[in-house]
Amino acid sequence: MYTSYERIYEGFLAKIQSYDIYKMTEDDVRDCLHDYLVSAIPKFHVCRTDLTDRDDLLQRFNQELSDTEIEIIVNYMVLEYVDATYIRVPTLLKVSLSSSDFNAFSPANMLSKLTEMQERFLRENETLLSRYAWMGINRNKSLFDMGYKKNKTGFEEPTVR
Repeated sequence: MYTSYERIYEGFLAKIQSYDIYKMTEDDVRDCLHDYLVSAIPKFHVCRTDLTDRDDLLQRFNQELSDTEIEIIVNYMVLEYVDATYIRVPTLLKVSLSSSDFNAFSPANMLSKLTEMQERFLRENETLLSRYAWMGINRNKSLFDMGYKKNKTGFEEPTVR
């Protein structure tokens, strides 16, 4: 089995509201989302599925990803989107509003709030990532418990029950 990029892209688009994406062509959207996907993959460093085993021409991972794995990738894509669209944008630091608008909308305050949102979302995704890492899902997506057993030298080794 495989997991199409489209399934991941749908999850991403459901989490963001961007009018710019609706103005883009379908190919441009796919290229943009692919860039976020490629940036998100290395951040999911504990994934038990080999995320490098993918085919960019066929737009798919060559293995089936679990719903949790997809959710973690999507969340990292959202973080990449927020960072690229709002945090690392020099125009945000410039005032493009009139002086009366500036008094009502401070770019520094907006940047601060966006950074707070990004940090909160990152913490939530790191919690999900930690749960995923401790869950113990084997290739058949069934749960198993990790236990520890002392060996002859007194050190504990992980064992599967």
